[in-house]
Amino acid sequence: MKSVELTQFLDFKYVANLSYSPNHKHYAFTVSQANEKKNTYDHVLYIGDDSGIKKHKTLKEGASIAFYDDDSLLLTWSENAKEKKQLEKEKKQKWYRYDIASKTLKPFTTLPFNASIDDVLSSEKLLIKSNLTPSDHVLYQGDEEARKAYLKTLKKEALYETIESIPYYFNGRDFVTEKRTQLFVFDVSTGKLEPLVSAEFNIETYSVSNDKKSVWLVGKPLEGVRTFSAPLYHYDIDEKSLTLICETELNITRIIDLNGDIFVAARDMKTYGLNQNPDFYKLQENDLKPFVTYGQSMHNTVGSDVRYGANMTSFVYQDKFYFVSTLDDHTELMAFDAKGVCQSVFTMPGSIDGIIPFKDHFVLTGLKDQKLQEVYTLDANGSLKQKTRLNTNVLKDVYIATPETITVEYDTHTVKGFVLLPKDYDPSNTYPAILNIHGGPETVYGQVYYHEMQYWASLGYVVLFANPRGSDGKGDAFADIRGRYGTIDYEDLMAFTDQVCASYPAIDTTRLFVTGGSYGGFMTNWIVSHTDRFKAAATQRSIANWQSFYGTSDIGYYFAKDQAGGDPIHDREKLYEQSPLKYVDQVKTPLLFIHSDKDHRCPMEQAQQFHTLLKVRGLHTRFIWFKGENHELSRSGKPQARIKRLTEITSWFNQYNHQ
Repeated sequence: MKSVELTQFLDFKYVANLSYSPNHKHYAFTVSQANEKKNTYDHVLYIGDDSGIKKHKTLKEGASIAFYDDDSLLLTWSENAKEKKQLEKEKKQKWYRYDIASKTLKPFTTLPFNASIDDVLSSEKLLIKSNLTPSDHVLYQGDEEARKAYLKTLKKEALYETIESIPYYFNGRDFVTEKRTQLFVFDVSTGKLEPLVSAEFNIETYSVSNDKKSVWLVGKPLEGVRTFSAPLYHYDIDEKSLTLICETELNITRIIDLNGDIFVAARDMKTYGLNQNPDFYKLQENDLKPFVTYGQSMHNTVGSDVRYGANMTSFVYQDKFYFVSTLDDHTELMAFDAKGVCQSVFTMPGSIDGIIPFKDHFVLTGLKDQKLQEVYTLDANGSLKQKTRLNTNVLKDVYIATPETITVEYDTHTVKGFVLLPKDYDPSNTYPAILNIHGGPETVYGQVYYHEMQYWASLGYVVLFANPRGSDGKGDAFADIRGRYGTIDYEDLMAFTDQVCASYPAIDTTRLFVTGGSYGGFMTNWIVSHTDRFKAAATQRSIANWQSFYGTSDIGYYFAKDQAGGDPIHDREKLYEQSPLKYVDQVKTPLLFIHSDKDHRCPMEQAQQFHTLLKVRGLHTRFIWFKGENHELSRSGKPQARIKRLTEITSWFNQYNHQ
């Protein structure tokens, strides 16, 4: 049996953009694959129906798709590189209509700015979403001379950014200064765009009514600092009128229309702060009143490095609101109805990465049984059937370690984790081990395929990974480590490591290694500054100093205050106490830094500070600075960068493993 290779992910296929036609005649999805030579990803459109699934068309890089009717899709397209360059210069976006039966493309429309088509309201009206500054609205208002003059202004202003509000950049999107999320009704026949809100308004979340005649939305004018609560509004499409329904201090994450009864999933943030899980509220007499307490995750937080692109994970169908929830170490499909019944309808032994309704069943994509992503159907009886074989041959005859469960029992809680054993594991031999720590912290490790960890197991490492306090899947109290970073979570991780070493005596405790990204990077920094039990470590996209993180991260001004419990002026010592930087003099472990200069979530300066202080002290440390990559490097970075990252981490551990 063969071993997992480092570059094997280049052959993996990733499923995204799962969607369905208005009357459920077809469904569609895209399949992406890394292209090492071009250092990008290739994308192909697939379309399915009752007769099966067929490969349809190779798409352009970054193409958007949306069903127009049961027989056609709309997709972004340009005929050639020259046209693409011209469209980019003019800030326009060209959409084509793709006929499913004939597999032909015909020009549909050209939008005056980049946008997504979010809903088909009728054959003549589409709901369009875009991110625009107030000044950008001149792009569609009909004065061509004013438009040209504005484009010249933008060219000059490309040399700098004028910052008047925060956040001013966002991971994966770079600068978002003054940009607001805006919705428009697009008239297909006239090409006219009708804005739902004013140019200063920023829409946080929205939902189209079941009859397609109105839009419920949450938002407000953007001024100074973005906050987490905003009023609820109703927009009447025919009347072109926006009505304030109610003010609220809730952080609303979803708006749900169940046959005219309006519910929201929201959190009051009073007990557990910004990471508090949502509950259900009902709109009654123009007020949002508590309806059903849920208190669990309403999205998929099961981590993996074998996904690319996004999918739908919640929707209203046949009088119920369906959503994916993370419970313990897996995901479940939940259903909520207008009577307040909220229950699980399907448990996925792994991860539901996307799901849509289709006729009398569901179509989903996910990770199951250590397999890569495939498309499945799920019937009313909970029977899951695999419909694609996209990745069947990629790992054929390759040893894939099955996660073995390890738990640490406390009086107050249980820490659950997993171990991957190398091929032909022999208890009479000795093995090095790698502790891998997830990000978040409110995410989870599950029993799904994780490429980097399977690769390390193939090299002879025992790989251990756990869900300590701070993780998702076990409710708000378990996830709440505000003001306690590096304390109870550190205790759980070290106890888990002890338990694994006791359960597998073949692990050589003098050859332990540790790594992690984001929160996992923070914990790696914290661990090496509080114990020297690990022979070497690799910290990725990490946090080292809460004080500077507060003012430099795209989420810093609220995340640091909420999670670390203060700000750099009034709570300087409190933030410093929870910063690995304070304990840098205690570090003895050789430390590799992996960081990207477009990472706005955990900015580069975090790694720079910690690395510089270690270097000055003479500690063996190495810094790999990735250019043009962001916080998602390990999951959706450019293929060549992903190869370099995993090569560096593995070489770092191998170097010390053989000393």
